[in-house]
Amino acid sequence: MERWGWLIITYLFLGGLGAGAYIASFAAERGYLGNVPGIRKAGYYLAAPVVAIGCILLMFDLTPQIWSNPGLLFGLLSSSSSWITWGTYILTGFIIVGAVAAYLAWRQTDVPLWLGLIGVVLALGTAAYTGFLLAVVKAVPFWNTNLMPVLFIVSALSTGLSAASLLGDYLEKSATVEAKVHKTHSWLIVAEVILLVVFMGVALAGVKGPVAAMSASKMVSGSLAAAFWSGLVIVGLVGPWFFFNKKHDAGRKEDWSRYLYASDIGVLIGGLALRSVIVFAALPIWLKTVGQ
Repeated sequence: MERWGWLIITYLFLGGLGAGAYIASFAAERGYLGNVPGIRKAGYYLAAPVVAIGCILLMFDLTPQIWSNPGLLFGLLSSSSSWITWGTYILTGFIIVGAVAAYLAWRQTDVPLWLGLIGVVLALGTAAYTGFLLAVVKAVPFWNTNLMPVLFIVSALSTGLSAASLLGDYLEKSATVEAKVHKTHSWLIVAEVILLVVFMGVALAGVKGPVAAMSASKMVSGSLAAAFWSGLVIVGLVGPWFFFNKKHDAGRKEDWSRYLYASDIGVLIGGLALRSVIVFAALPIWLKTVGQ
């Protein structure tokens, strides 16, 4: 199995972030996150460019294969049974809708509900696709589970909300202190923790076989343990959850702002850490035939 590296990891991260940022803006525009004018625009601004950059990185990773087999590109775009084909159309549609939404937001115009909903469907498809890219690889039993796209969708919603909050705070020149945003983010982190525990528990219990258990052990107690426990669990999940639930002292708004900025940055670090440890933990199924 060809080893996937940082180009793929960054694509998985940016694809999810852009999709989640779009949904954050859609939710803010419809009033689901309270009064957050910064997020209302920022997610739309981020969505298309971030996902487009991720796609460019993915193409860079595929370039050597395309040069050696030019017919591969045509095959990727024409095979109705290929996840890569469907993903290409989903990503293209999302980038187009995201660009239109960004233009409307820049013009201070609300995104029509019908267009916004199409964008949400494509955003969820984009976030899920980043997980399906791994889940369909049968040669890696650790990845080959339906939990993977669900975990990546929840992580995408979390990282997208943090990215939109950070850019929105920059646009509005003040930190987002809306309680609905923090409550939403807290629940997203709880959902991600539950999914991660189930995902890792299934693998460690040997349900997916000994090779998947080896991959999971590599994450929790092996060479990837530091990145898993510090980058993902502490910085990306526990720390942000604590600060999102911290009581807001109105008299110390500046200190509160620093907590929020640090929390959102932590969520982004955690989202990248999640994808990197899962990709680097991959062990191929044929290892079970070797005394490892």
